[in-house]
Amino acid sequence: MSDYLKHIENELPVPKPEKSAPLALDLFAGCGGLALGFEAVGFRTIGYEMLQDACDSYAANLARALS
Repeated sequence: MSDYLKHIENELPVPKPEKSAPLALDLFAGCGGLALGFEAVGFRTIGYEMLQDACDSYAANLARALS
């Protein structure tokens, strides 16, 4: 991992939502922009997407599994 990415991870940690946090269902999830916004304010998210490229982007952006 590059120094730049390590710096970003340290400065902008991925939020860990509480198990009791509201759940947002992201249909046609694309690259995960909507879910990223929900997670930034404390929601848990589940994304659904049919396109493999979008699934790969979503997983890279959110580190969440897609169904």
